[in-house]
Amino acid sequence: MEATNNPPPPPARVPTWQLWAKENLFSNTTNSILTVLTGALVIWVISSLAIWAFTQARWGVIPANFRILMTGSFPTEQLWRTWLVLIIVCLSSGLHWGSLSRGEKLPVWTYVVGAIIALFALVTQMGHLSGILVPVAVIAVFAGYFIGQIAIPSRIMNIAWVVIFFGAVLLFTVDFGTGGVQTKEWGGLLLTLMLSIVGIVASFPLGVALAIGRTSNYPIISAICTVFIEVVRGTPLVVVFFIAQLFVPLLLGGANIDPVLRAMVGITIFSAAYLAENVRGGLQSVPAGQVEAARAVGLTGTQTLLLIVLPQALKAVLPALVGQFIGLFKDTSLVYIIGLKELAGISDSIRSNPDFIGTAQELYFTISVIYFIFSYAMSSGARNLEKKLNTNR
Repeated sequence: MEATNNPPPPPARVPTWQLWAKENLFSNTTNSILTVLTGALVIWVISSLAIWAFTQARWGVIPANFRILMTGSFPTEQLWRTWLVLIIVCLSSGLHWGSLSRGEKLPVWTYVVGAIIALFALVTQMGHLSGILVPVAVIAVFAGYFIGQIAIPSRIMNIAWVVIFFGAVLLFTVDFGTGGVQTKEWGGLLLTLMLSIVGIVASFPLGVALAIGRTSNYPIISAICTVFIEVVRGTPLVVVFFIAQLFVPLLLGGANIDPVLRAMVGITIFSAAYLAENVRGGLQSVPAGQVEAARAVGLTGTQTLLLIVLPQALKAVLPALVGQFIGLFKDTSLVYIIGLKELAGISDSIRSNPDFIGTAQELYFTISVIYFIFSYAMSSGARNLEKKLNTNR
């Protein structure tokens, strides 16, 4: 047989930014015109914002009210509670990053620099102990990371985060002999984070249970879960907040329930209904062969659901769940309507001060940056988790 001489493959085209721009922005006349017009609009918007930010904005309102934006009317003499929680979170974050990146090279300096910036920002009007507690918190991030590199399993850290959450709630409320802090004194970013965390943590198991119940073979359970999900999904969140404020005390026999707790109940119920539909979609995406194979090896129905079906379903809908949690974090701004002073409510209180009239742009710009930082952090963490859970490689 004669040997066949295969022609060499064509040389690989090295992508450049010029080539990318030509293919995506200037591929034809229409795209070129749209690119130029869009670029001009972007330049105009950025230049207008820059002129306002550097020549017209009254940024003094932010440092003058930074503590109020962060903690609301939280008593100054009780701010040690927020610092203690912050240090614990820094230590736990370091442990978690170290545990997840064991054997890998993650940009830990990115996290450390971000923590340092945030901590030094918190120095503003945070009391005389802040000069001591800032370096302690930064050291906690370093120490946690290096300890997590060698000693802390990631499963233990998942449990630790739950313990940290309940510990933070206790630190913010229990007396400890120095006078407790009532939830009505929570405000600003502190209230926003507490509502978001409670909503996420509490709605996740409830939403999963509702999704499983809706797909149940028992008609009564399926009907109850379906009615609950559809009624809540068909009701605006603002209405849910008002219903929670009015009916939660009635359901508990007229008990005097804290308004923050009522808001937490409302946001949990609302989030659980939407989460249930996302999880139900994930449950339906699992091939029937997975269930048949599990039954063939002797697993019970409960074992099949918990060990085979549910992990695959949650993995499939992870992007949707994270998107919902980000939306939940931003939806907490609606509690201002029922009288709670989260970030938006605090900004209105600040603007009512005669010294800060006309500073709405500065306050809302700052609030939008805060929301963006936390939302982007959640999105970035979800992308990293998706990469780790990707088994199709």
